[in-house]
Formats: sequence, structure tokens, C-alpha cells
Amino acid sequence: MRFEHWSPLHFIILFLTAFLGFGLPYFSKKFASPKVKNTIGYVLGIILLLNYLVYVIYRIDSGYWQIRYDLPMEFCNWSAIVTSLALFTRNRTLAELSYFWVIAGSMQGVITPDLSVTFPHIYFFIFFIAHSGLVIATLYVVFGLELIPRKGSVLRAVLYAQIYVIVALIIDFALDANYGYMREKSAAGSLMDYLGPWPIYILWMQALGVILFTILYLPFWKKNAESKY
Repeated sequence: MRFEHWSPLHFIILFLTAFLGFGLPYFSKKFASPKVKNTIGYVLGIILLLNYLVYVIYRIDSGYWQIRYDLPMEFCNWSAIVTSLALFTRNRTLAELSYFWVIAGSMQGVITPDLSVTFPHIYFFIFFIAHSGLVIATLYVVFGLELIPRKGSVLRAVLYAQIYVIVALIIDFALDANYGYMREKSAAGSLMDYLGPWPIYILWMQALGVILFTILYLPFWKKNAESKY
């Protein structure tokens, strides 16, 4: 059975994602010691990495693993890597990439999941830990660990995203794959359905990314404008 968009189960997942996404940073800022703050960050980073390892084991054990589908080349994979590294290292640039990439891009996997199975299939848990867990983790990076975007962060996020686009396009055409939906739109239906044919929708996705990154930066604009750094 395919996972149904906007079903009661979907709304439960959205609620839990929002609750933990805002609840953990609130707990961290109001009640947690520096040691506890760091521990929460490390645990979130480890969960993201272990979840990907479980995914690989699941695909291999099921006999499904193929280079066309299972390389860590989805945008969510790259977002998970920068988010995990930000949680482990507190690097400000990685935290910025995590915030913009996840909230503007990877969160679409929570809102419009492209998922062919549903609860209680193991891949159901793998998928939502990878997507909802990623949203929760990046909100913790920015608001729990307080690694907020700095001046110039929108431009940095856009430029680094181009690395992903170029690499994904090369690999997609080399392997006849569709990482990042760079060759075909999502079969589950998404915003891409309204952005025209290939390759026009890729350009529109880029433009929308710049707009979304800019909107996401607005909560920090005034503070950064007043800062000397």
C-alpha cells in the first residue's frame, strides 16, 4: 500500500515533526546545560548517519540495491551530511547550508513524501527518520545550538547548491539515473508539476530556491544588519 498524502497518519507525522522541531530547541535554550546541548546534537547527528546505514543494509539485504538508485546522491543525502557535520563540529557554514537546504528543499519530503509503502514497513521508518529527522536536526542546529545564518549566507547556500546540481546532472546522465529529480519529475506529485517541462522546471527550482532562501533569511536580517561582522 502506498503512503497517502494528507491522511491521518501524514498529519500525525507533520505534528510530531513540528513538535520535536521546535520543542528540542526550546528545551535546549531554556533548560539544558552546555553538555546536554552538545549531547542532543551528537545524538541527532548519529541518528541521521545510522539511519542511512540501515537504509543501505535494507536495500542490499532485500536485493534492491542498484547504483542508479542508491548512491548518496539525493539532495536529502547531501543535506543530511552537512547537517550531521554541523551537529558534530558546529561549523557555521555547514549550519547555514543545513538550514537553507533542509527547510527550503528536503522538507518537501515531509510535506509531499514520495513513498511507495506505509506504516509499519521498515522503509516507512527509514524514510521519515531521514526527512522529518533532518528537519528536526536542522532546527536544532540553528535555534538550539544558535548557529544562525550570517551575512552572505544566502549567496553561499546558492553557490554550494550549484555543486550538487552539476554533480547530480553528470551522474544522472552517466548512470541513466534521476538523483535530485534532475531528469524527471517526482512520480508522487509535487510543486515541480507546475514548473514546466524538463529542463525548464530545473531553472524554476533554482529561482524558487533563491526566493525561499531569502525568505528564510529574513528572521535574521535585522540582527545581522546591526552587527559589525
